[in-house]
Amino acid sequence: MDRARPTRRALLLGLGLAASPRALRAQPATGSRIVAVVNNEAITSQDVAERVRLSIVAAGLPDTPETQRRLAPQVLRGLIDERLQVQEARRLRLAASEAEIDRAFASVAERNRLDPEGLARTLRGLGVDPATFRQQIAAQIAWGKLVERELRPRVAIGRDQVEQALAAFEAEGEELLLSEILLPVYAREQESEVLAEAQGIVQSIRGDVDFAALARQISAAPSAAEGGDLGWVRLGTLRPELRAALAGVGKGQVAPPVRGPQGVHILLVRDRRPGAVGGDAAAREAEVRRRLEAEQLQRLADRRLRELRRRAFIDIRA
Repeated sequence: MDRARPTRRALLLGLGLAASPRALRAQPATGSRIVAVVNNEAITSQDVAERVRLSIVAAGLPDTPETQRRLAPQVLRGLIDERLQVQEARRLRLAASEAEIDRAFASVAERNRLDPEGLARTLRGLGVDPATFRQQIAAQIAWGKLVERELRPRVAIGRDQVEQALAAFEAEGEELLLSEILLPVYAREQESEVLAEAQGIVQSIRGDVDFAALARQISAAPSAAEGGDLGWVRLGTLRPELRAALAGVGKGQVAPPVRGPQGVHILLVRDRRPGAVGGDAAAREAEVRRRLEAEQLQRLADRRLRELRRRAFIDIRA
């Protein structure tokens, strides 16, 4: 089949997916050094460099030493979490299969009017090893299986929670079309460091930078798989610190980074509109319940990951 060659921007439609579990045990490449050990698995400087390169290519960020420096700490934290997620899923026999990884890789290729071999060639042409991309696919599939089987059945939203959220929904009428990047904070003493990193990333998000592609690469939020897309959000349903950060932020602008319970949030305001309170009450209640369930599921997933970090042997040598 004759397929059109995609532009760099078009290629990034699917970045954010991921190497086979076997690849995670690979030995360091020549000239590479171990920068972290997660239980019995090493993360090398080559791993970090390749994932940083993938993030830069995906988002259209300037490929400068400064950009690499800003992204590297978050990329390393993301790789540590990725190892923990894959290890836990493997323990529960929920690891991604080669067939599942192949299907996800082929799906990305199809969205970009390519076959899998063509996508691999295009990635190599941009300086990205396809195995790096496949690593993300494997981790996301495995962790998604764990969340669905182990955590979703524990989600329970009471009627009082729905009524309280509905009252907040109707009290603040403005709606924002939001995208997010969440940078995790592992310990209280890291808060200022992560905030500084977030501020550096915000400074880099200018011009033709693809926020969605960057979110797929470095965000720790469940929305990362959707490019950080939160959809239209009623301002009154957001936490007070997020509402304060968004005050005065116009369409197409990025809010200053703000600390929340799950980490540091970077929010992009894609649009704003007055929100109508009328309409179908049942639909409003269903939407509020859906959001509450998604938030509770995220908290459960965050808690599970924190427990994995606490129990794990993590030696950071970078």
